[in-house]
Amino acid sequence: MAETTVINYVITDPVELNLSYMPFITNGGLFIPTDDFFSIGDKIEIDLQLLMKKENLLIEGKVVWITSKNALHHVLAGIGIQFTGNNSTTIRSQIESLLDKSIEVGGYTYGITDTDQKNK
Repeated sequence: MAETTVINYVITDPVELNLSYMPFITNGGLFIPTDDFFSIGDKIEIDLQLLMKKENLLIEGKVVWITSKNALHHVLAGIGIQFTGNNSTTIRSQIESLLDKSIEVGGYTYGITDTDQKNK
């Protein structure tokens, strides 16, 4: 049986949360910037620290997306995690409630589009 990898991820501002959240993944997901090697289907536990919350969110998930370091369009290397635990609906709701609707990221998500766009 494969071992679950624990990743600590700190999101420091609302723009980063908007860019990390992947609403198009079933049950919700996050893009985690990393240079570490993962495979599709790897089990992940994310210890997510959001500066706008006092307590960390512990998220069970699996790797459903991989963006390599040498990807086109200067995107961040990392992995997309699909929420899979019994609390995935609650986690998704909590994260969506923290998204800043006034920050327009134009559909951009880390790992998918040019990271320079977030500064425009």
